[in-house]
Amino acid sequence: MNPVAVYGATIEVGYPFKLRGTNQQTDLGFILPGPRMLGDQPTSTLTPLMQGSPKVGYFAQQNRSGSACVAGLGARLPNRYWRFGQWVDATTTFTDDTTDAQSTAAADVALETTTNNDGYVIYSPVRFNAISINVATASTGGTPARAIRYSNGTGWTTLTNPYVLDASGANYATGENIVVFAPPVDWLPMASSVPTGLRAGFYALNIRATTAPTGTAGVASAVEVLQVLKPYEALADNAEYTWEGPPLELAFLPETEGLCALFSVSDPQNRVTVLVRP
Repeated sequence: MNPVAVYGATIEVGYPFKLRGTNQQTDLGFILPGPRMLGDQPTSTLTPLMQGSPKVGYFAQQNRSGSACVAGLGARLPNRYWRFGQWVDATTTFTDDTTDAQSTAAADVALETTTNNDGYVIYSPVRFNAISINVATASTGGTPARAIRYSNGTGWTTLTNPYVLDASGANYATGENIVVFAPPVDWLPMASSVPTGLRAGFYALNIRATTAPTGTAGVASAVEVLQVLKPYEALADNAEYTWEGPPLELAFLPETEGLCALFSVSDPQNRVTVLVRP
């Protein structure tokens, strides 16, 4: 049992990651280890976590990275909510690779190919707005460009101006790469003309290398899907972003697995203060 989640406390920590660092598919690196539904298996061998969503009454983030960043408070979605796989654009084919994306085995999750417009798809029965990827093999060659599309019910719509799309115009670097965006109001479950391998009735997100790397394609070791609440764009260096109001437990899904922070520019002394209410 987690006493912080039961009795309430103010937690203040230095947060060194963009979102999850390279802790994907473990229970490490959270501000507050998350609740789990009864019967849900822990992602690691750590002590099983509580059931129920944490109630956040206040949070503050201080950016000490030396440059402006995007900030926010996040929580991980359980693995059972989402599926991941490779996308081949020429044949509009999805190949499920969820098992690899939801494990910590090294360098077994292809993010793209060296062919333009190939990439990956994540789909879920609920909307999400953040992805954290542990890139094990950096892409090389050329000047890649990457773009996001989302399902509109009958096909794809381009998502423009995301909060963060790491490697949008460069090669993937090793370590954590993140995607953060505002879920579009017209993001709808696929209902017709579903591409091969995808399922109708799910919200789908497609991230493609519209200009592919010419040498090596990026490969990841693990992926996580998250919700980030109230993202704040361009938080200045040494500025503080604060929120206080009614508990935020209804904004997160009840089964979210732990609180984390978003700092799109990482620094070991970026600071987070969270009041967790009983």
